[in-house]
Amino acid sequence: MAEPDVPRFSFLSTAYRTEDRVAGMIDSVRAQTDPDWELVVVDNGMSDEMARIVGGYAHDPRIRLVRQPNRGAAGGINAASEAARGRYVSLLNSDDHVEPEFCARLGAVLDSRPEIDAVCPDAWFFSSTTGEQLPKSYLENWGAPRPDENHLVTLAELIEGLCPYYTGAVRREVWDSYGELDAETVAVADLEIFLRIVGAGHGLVMVPDKLGRYCQAPESMSRGGRSVLALEAQREVVVTRHARQSGRPEDLAALDRELRRSRHRRGVVGARVALFDGDVTGARRACDDALRERWDLRTAAIRAGLALAPGVVRHVYSTVHARPVALPPGSAAAGESAVTPAAG
Repeated sequence: MAEPDVPRFSFLSTAYRTEDRVAGMIDSVRAQTDPDWELVVVDNGMSDEMARIVGGYAHDPRIRLVRQPNRGAAGGINAASEAARGRYVSLLNSDDHVEPEFCARLGAVLDSRPEIDAVCPDAWFFSSTTGEQLPKSYLENWGAPRPDENHLVTLAELIEGLCPYYTGAVRREVWDSYGELDAETVAVADLEIFLRIVGAGHGLVMVPDKLGRYCQAPESMSRGGRSVLALEAQREVVVTRHARQSGRPEDLAALDRELRRSRHRRGVVGARVALFDGDVTGARRACDDALRERWDLRTAAIRAGLALAPGVVRHVYSTVHARPVALPPGSAAAGESAVTPAAG
């Protein structure tokens, strides 16, 4: 039996410079078919406009506003967590949405399966500029198989690149033990939390239902490339930490494969960034770093082009650079603007 006045779900959202999008997030929570929820929005920067927008929902007592100076994304989510009271906790970026069945579907899993402490769905991408839903979902975009909700996600799977969609549901007692965000690795905060939960022996499952909507913001190739490099570096830190804490052979083997993949990707992206900066020597070095980790035809062709006709390769990349592209999934839990979820 639930305690009186304790909601079934607590949505935690920190908001900074998303005044033009936060109402869409709030409206998606208010559209839930299960009305037993609360939404804690942290105005993480003392924005009068943000307070006005969230305050416009004051007629709904389930929506609460916490205001504080900007303490970064981690400080915002941690403040929301301290104010929350629900039995199940869900992170939600201030520019992302949840589908109407989110609470009903995930709540049913947790209510009926006491051995499960966290459950995560699939999600749609949508354009931050047009609002258009993109054709592939979060899991489909990465070629992931359809989730089997009877399969408990393993630590080795998380270490080797699997990252469930960040807006899931976690039992409050488990969240209190493992949900505090670390400012040093906030770009992969969702992955860090999942690693902590599974590493401690708690059950995590994924369901195939597309119950989230993730705001995909276009970025230039140069800016996106630098974001990918920062993301990969933080991923390496957290997966290395948890693999070594485990010490199991299967987890350490997964770490070795993941570090090779990550270093290869950092080499490829680093070559692109170096070319945008006009650093041909740095681009060659980055390609060499990638090829040492894993040989592939495309990277080898780029490396050959840099040796034989660097001007042509730079021209090609400059042409691509002029077109905005969407970042690949990277992290979602940082949550104050369109940050990318931590799969890869």
